[in-house]
Amino acid sequence: MNKINVIGLVALLATATVSANNVIVFPGTSDASVTEASITFPQEKTPVPLVGGYQIEQGVLTSRTYNCGINISDLEIEAKLHWNGATPQLVIVGAYPATMCRAGFTGPFSVDLTEFIHNTPTYILDQLEVANVVNLGL
Repeated sequence: MNKINVIGLVALLATATVSANNVIVFPGTSDASVTEASITFPQEKTPVPLVGGYQIEQGVLTSRTYNCGINISDLEIEAKLHWNGATPQLVIVGAYPATMCRAGFTGPFSVDLTEFIHNTPTYILDQLEVANVVNLGL
């Protein structure tokens, strides 16, 4: 037998004796230091409708959106850069329910765009459009 076959046979025998239920403890850690941590998956964010226009002043976008009884601050609203062909677009996204009520109840919100503006090159900012404007057609 050559060396590769012997090493493979030893590895196969070693894995057969290890139980899948054994806890692996790395050097420098103890079993008591292991705690269960909950895993939080990021919630998918969708475009937030801007009702009645928007205003950008001193790096803060303010607008209104449909609220229908929810706390708008729970939507975790943020700005993202989106490309529509060759046109860069500013999209305001949040944890916005897909089936949000359109009864006409709106509430104000604001998004600080200073970090977005700081991280976006000037040649993109020169052509930037706001993508998700919705007019209140009541």
